[in-house]
Amino acid sequence: MLLRPFRGQTFRALRYRNYRYLWLGQTGHSATLWMDQVARAALILGLTDNSPLMLSLVIATRLVPILLFGLLAGAVADRSDRKKVLTVTQFVTFLTHLFLGLAVTFGFIEVWQVFATAFVAGTAMAFNQPVRQSLIPATVPKEDLLNAIALNSTALSFMRIGGGSIAGVLLIPFDEGGVYLVTACIYVLVILCTTALHLPEERNKKTSGGGLFDDLKEGFVYVGENRVLLLVTGMAVILFVLGFPYQQVFVPLLATETLDIGKSGVGYLAGATGVGAFAGSLFVASRPGVARPGIQLSINMLIFGAALVAISLQDNVWVTASLLAVAGSMTVTYMAFTNSILLQNSAPEMHGRVMSLLSLDRGLIPIGAIFSGVLVSAIGIRPGLFTLGATVLVVSALALLVAGKRLAAIQGGEMGGGKHGQGAAPAPETVPPPAMLEAPAKR
Repeated sequence: MLLRPFRGQTFRALRYRNYRYLWLGQTGHSATLWMDQVARAALILGLTDNSPLMLSLVIATRLVPILLFGLLAGAVADRSDRKKVLTVTQFVTFLTHLFLGLAVTFGFIEVWQVFATAFVAGTAMAFNQPVRQSLIPATVPKEDLLNAIALNSTALSFMRIGGGSIAGVLLIPFDEGGVYLVTACIYVLVILCTTALHLPEERNKKTSGGGLFDDLKEGFVYVGENRVLLLVTGMAVILFVLGFPYQQVFVPLLATETLDIGKSGVGYLAGATGVGAFAGSLFVASRPGVARPGIQLSINMLIFGAALVAISLQDNVWVTASLLAVAGSMTVTYMAFTNSILLQNSAPEMHGRVMSLLSLDRGLIPIGAIFSGVLVSAIGIRPGLFTLGATVLVVSALALLVAGKRLAAIQGGEMGGGKHGQGAAPAPETVPPPAMLEAPAKR
């Protein structure tokens, strides 16, 4: 009876106990991620007289560890107890948020501390993301994988609204220290959700039998021999390098400089982006599958680029918020389709390393962030955003022109397994049988 609300198509993956705890942890993690993004931007802008270059550099510092350690994190995910790895990364992030909260509250915060904690938190995130993503197929059967991935994106999207907005509201009566103390408390709950996971298949985990670097080499070879994985991870570079800087560089600058709605406005604009992302992720979750997900990736990027161009051409707050919602919906559905394709077209024992390659792409975001910061310093906020959006449009159109047939050939209903991602992956052992789904969870 307890699980009756999750019988519907949209929320069906929440029927599974382990996935519920994973999802709840993702929700709390996402809340702190977006609150951190708003608070860190406000903090560094306040410490550096609203310097767009310093803002882009601190964003880059937060994301560089993904580039440095992303592949290593994937190999660790495939050969280690993922629950333990996840718990350690969450505890490290908790400590960085607690330190920033105390440093700001007691007045000993300095610019170098903002950069140092950004690097430490980024390192924890580098190991967190491939582990968390690779755990999803272990918590749901293959027919609910796309739904589980979409609901995971829904948590991220909803907390982009909630987390960004909460941070914006907290910044009115409190300073950034208050925001970080709240996020530290949230992370305690995230750690508790992770400790509640029961994943017996993690015991005595073994991969190729070689060392860690042998596993890394095996992952490169595996993806290199799989055209679908290679194409999709390559396509993701467009979004990570040219797309995501709009959230981290341009949204804070639009709020504080162009639209003049103050540092709390950063949270509100982030929330508008999250509204679109939330709607997009729910749309994907409500669908049983997508016939041509590869083509959908190109369509999403074209609409996303057009939205950025449109934002750069007007100065109305409400229109900006609406267009940011469109951009948010395109990015979250793009990532849902990308994650689904990668997990469905790879063997379970390779999931960590395959997802780490996507994290490697994500690690390229600092390049885009620094490029955006230099662009703003050279030609201004609106011309810089216009240039970024136009570049996304051109590159996406070229990708569709060059690889259109291969993208169209990617099917949405296949589940990967074996050396080249052919065949079906086994259903996770931890999923309760259908007869148990009506019973309340005991733990």
